[in-house]
Amino acid sequence: MDSTRTKAQNSVTEGEINEVVEVRRPVVLGLFATGIVPAGQPRSPPNVPQPIEIDTSSHFATDREENDRDELIKWARSVSQSLRFAIIVRRSDSGEKRKAQLVLECERSGKYVPAKKKLKSDTSGTRKCECPFRLRGYYNKATKLWRLTVVNGMHNHELDKGLEGHLVAGRLKPQEKDFMDEMTRNAVAPKNILSTLKERDPENKTSAKQVYNARHRYRVKMRASMTEMQHLCKKLDDNKYYYKYRTVVENGVEHLQDIFFAHPRSITLLNSFHTVLMMDSTYKTSKYKMPLFEIVGYTSTEKTFNVAFAWLSNEKEDNFIWALQQLRCLLRRETNLPKVILTDRDLALMNAIPAVFPEAAALVCRFHVKKNVRTKAAELVKEVM
Repeated sequence: MDSTRTKAQNSVTEGEINEVVEVRRPVVLGLFATGIVPAGQPRSPPNVPQPIEIDTSSHFATDREENDRDELIKWARSVSQSLRFAIIVRRSDSGEKRKAQLVLECERSGKYVPAKKKLKSDTSGTRKCECPFRLRGYYNKATKLWRLTVVNGMHNHELDKGLEGHLVAGRLKPQEKDFMDEMTRNAVAPKNILSTLKERDPENKTSAKQVYNARHRYRVKMRASMTEMQHLCKKLDDNKYYYKYRTVVENGVEHLQDIFFAHPRSITLLNSFHTVLMMDSTYKTSKYKMPLFEIVGYTSTEKTFNVAFAWLSNEKEDNFIWALQQLRCLLRRETNLPKVILTDRDLALMNAIPAVFPEAAALVCRFHVKKNVRTKAAELVKEVM
């Protein structure tokens, strides 16, 4: 009797505990709990964008025939540019060794194939979306004429509002390439080259990046198999520059340490106006991260001229002493030594000047003095405010 009552009490106690536990137990929803649909209600279908289909077949359906396939390609590209998309030549053969054929496709056709070599940036994009647009050219042996037919005139992407930035539409023409090479030889700025191309042809779609790429390809072609240092020395020799350089051997490999160069006309001006010289270094002027040491002269008519330049591996006293020694070699007489040398507050340069030009007075440039005073004054004003 007692044991039965004890079991009943124990069962009641366990039931009460379970009830309390069930009430206090928090309800934990999943990560996507907001999308839960109650039972008995149908789930709405996901919002899937409708596929894009733009038919351009009617614009290319023509009985046009040409003697040269290039003229047929030119016509097809003119029509595509009016519709705001670009055409590429997938396959082309004149028929001399193989069967004459011509296949034109949209520039966004095909599938992107990632590079096997890992790039610096992992984020990459592509314009390719497997566009099915395709034109095919046929060569009639009887009439010896080319004719174009439409295989598929559909596009699975929206057409752009303009052709700016399209590589095919902005491709340089042969005469434009010759003009680009000529302007690059004459050291014309890329922005001026691009503006001139736009003025000559208002329909030109070349971008600034394509101008830079064309300049780079031309320079690589001119350099051929020479290294960049060999090409620089060749250019200095061709223009009759005075130049000296020194190297350093690290781990069994010879590297350029410093290079000094000056134009012949600058040397003539230096020997005529050698009283006052100004020296300063600039930074971030090349991909090699070497400071450019610039020496400027001052004429009797209050005009400045470039005396010489030097690429230095470091801004240490030894580097400046070597550069100043090369500068002293440009002076034809010992009496033509500079009397005043203006610099910024670079201690290594200020210590190197007395070692090479002991009689010259080293002064701090007024511009740098004003700049330092203005910076210090701004800091003091902020502290007071």
